[in-house]
Amino acid sequence: MTKPVFITIGGKERRLRYDINSAAEMEELMGGKSLLYVMSNPMAAGFSAIRILLWGGLKHAEKGITLQRVGLMMQEYMEAGGSFGELAGRIGEAIKASKIMGESLAGEEDTEEETDEGNE
Repeated sequence: MTKPVFITIGGKERRLRYDINSAAEMEELMGGKSLLYVMSNPMAAGFSAIRILLWGGLKHAEKGITLQRVGLMMQEYMEAGGSFGELAGRIGEAIKASKIMGESLAGEEDTEEETDEGNE
């Protein structure tokens, strides 16, 4: 079982959860760009992509949540002191933990950590 990833956004702690269906819906909303491409190219992930990715992680618990509502939640998050980078990082962590991208993407973080330890 994967470790759940939580984020406090909109004044509430929420679990980010991703599955194959949410991945397919997010890809459709991103004009067919694969989730693997977006995750591998973080510079390509602007506000609209992060908003879609956050929506995909929240929709399991909040039926009918809209992209506009998620955008307002992102705004509240940043006005409360959160950063765009932190938000993107938590989303990335949750997507990797979901294993919908396969073991290789989930294992990339472990490889990087091992490499960093040798550089200290």
